[in-house]
Amino acid sequence: MKKTIFVCGTILLAAAGCGKDETAAPTGGGHTVATFTLVGEHAPETRTAIGDKQDGIYPVLWSANDALGLFSTTEGAEIENVRAVITAETAGNSKGVFVVQDELTLAAGATDFLIYYPYNAKAELIDGKSVAASVPAAQVQQQPGRSSHTGSYAFAYAAATAEDDTTPVRFTLKHATAYVKFTISSKELAAWKLTGAMLYDRETKTPLSGDCTIDLTTGGMTLGTDLRPYAEVTVAEPQPLSEKQELWLCTLPADLTGKEVYVVVTLTDDEQHTATIPILREGRMLKANAVNAIEVADLKLADNSCDWYEPVETRLLVDGWAYGESNCEMLEATASGNTRRISVKARGRFTEVEEPRYAKTIFNCDLNNDHKMTYVNGSPTEMSGVADDYTVEIGAYRITNGYAGAMGQIAIYGEDASTVLWSFNVWMTPAPEEHAYKSGVVMDRNMGAFNVADDWKSNGVYFQWGRPTFFGWGAKGFESIATAATSVRFSIENPRKLLCTEGVANTKSDWYLGAWTNSRTDRKDDLWGNPNDSNSSTNPESGRKSIYDPCPKGWRVVSPAVLAEVEGGAEPDDSRKNTYALKYCYDGTHYAYWPCSGARWGSNLKGDRTANNTKTAAMYWSNSPVNNYANEKDNGGRCLYYNYANKTYTYTAGRSHALSVRCMKDTENR
Repeated sequence: MKKTIFVCGTILLAAAGCGKDETAAPTGGGHTVATFTLVGEHAPETRTAIGDKQDGIYPVLWSANDALGLFSTTEGAEIENVRAVITAETAGNSKGVFVVQDELTLAAGATDFLIYYPYNAKAELIDGKSVAASVPAAQVQQQPGRSSHTGSYAFAYAAATAEDDTTPVRFTLKHATAYVKFTISSKELAAWKLTGAMLYDRETKTPLSGDCTIDLTTGGMTLGTDLRPYAEVTVAEPQPLSEKQELWLCTLPADLTGKEVYVVVTLTDDEQHTATIPILREGRMLKANAVNAIEVADLKLADNSCDWYEPVETRLLVDGWAYGESNCEMLEATASGNTRRISVKARGRFTEVEEPRYAKTIFNCDLNNDHKMTYVNGSPTEMSGVADDYTVEIGAYRITNGYAGAMGQIAIYGEDASTVLWSFNVWMTPAPEEHAYKSGVVMDRNMGAFNVADDWKSNGVYFQWGRPTFFGWGAKGFESIATAATSVRFSIENPRKLLCTEGVANTKSDWYLGAWTNSRTDRKDDLWGNPNDSNSSTNPESGRKSIYDPCPKGWRVVSPAVLAEVEGGAEPDDSRKNTYALKYCYDGTHYAYWPCSGARWGSNLKGDRTANNTKTAAMYWSNSPVNNYANEKDNGGRCLYYNYANKTYTYTAGRSHALSVRCMKDTENR
């Protein structure tokens, strides 16, 4: 028979200091099919929120469009994940009425209900009593102090009985998940905007987020396999930390007693610089159905608990991580050796980094890898330790009968001395000239080149779009492999691997597969700091230097405007015999040369260069993708692609191809 069912109940959460064993105070109870109400912010499309504490208790607030799910295993009843929606007149109150208007069948006598929140259309009853749930590792809060997001990430349950089809059901709804309330203040960083907070068990890896199943009769939780030892909340509309702010986080219940855990606070300033501050704290119990309070009073940069971690990053983080201040060190090679000490401290996303312990040269010379030109800590071949201040000494040596310059690479490792944490390019070249284009100041040479003469040595090295790792002119020192890069980490740990698309489905000609759904959302358009949201294939924005940008400190990959300027004014240089080039009169008097340096193709596992790289094509990346590329065969990067034979330009290429890079001046000197 068709019934309209009203379910009535309340939720209260006890106030708990971090680690105190506090549970919710039960209210309601009884046996009636009914209307269900919670006090909530009166805002569309929000779920439960947590109200102001009263007499040591946090009331859980219902809000507009909230919904419960109902099951029943009583013989004769047909109630399989039925949705009960809050009534408009009771949304925003401490008790709310939820109405079922779909057709369902009650048992002839009493009907037992299993109730859960929030409603999920795909939910199924497991073993007659449990439902699958998940607490996301990444959660979003709209503004500081607003907890209306918590219902989207939490899970609550109850059991109740309807004695008949007219009397409302009353019951107690409890939360199987835990809550953390961060209260954060700062004098030193008052002008910075608070963007998020994280709880992270780095050492013992206690699960704080992930999938689970929950018994709707007891609240018992069985953890799944997709688990994370952290959970974080970010603020969609961050505000300056000039006043104390509250952030709310939902986690799996966890016993952190006696463990050292990190509270990681993130901020940004008006220049889009970021601060990430990991603070070591003694862990406590995170009890289900309770609020656990964590206060970070008078936050300072000096609160950083890891001396191997740099909290402030001026480059664009693109939700990633890095080591050191720059991915490329420009150092002229000399016979006696030219050395420099560089920092290898970690920065950025704290869950992805570890203490750097060792360093080693992994590539000596892009023109001939047998030439031992690139040193780290005094050796071109041996593994060595990172200094106590987390620096290494790099060196550039010109060997007898060797090249005047080249590009080499060193890598750093963690405790296992095996897995690459990061790699640095060592560009052995005299200081380049600076050419003042209309669109910015541009280097006179390609990355990796050590001269601008009519010589193949002026062609430099190649980069797959978005990666900081280079691939050389010579045949030695790299390997082409089929891409497996569903995360950026794969590309970082394999710096000498050209990631090719041959034999791999749905790549869209990109080395980075993302979620691998064959849509633009898989792409990471901001890897080099200039995503294209415009209607123009030539992105009008210049972008910002990112942590994955391959250029030396103070420089970044050229913008699309620079390439468009060259395309509009360059001409073939017919006087050059050994290496064809485009020449561009950038200031009305002086010329810049853009050699026909060709490419290494990311579409095949041979990774071959073009047939004659010195005369075939001038091919250069910008820092931006093209727009609306979903239907293009080779979608992805905005490039300059000049075919010397037929004198034509192409403006886009697949991101798996490795092309030349020219650097322009970074006005913020990052």
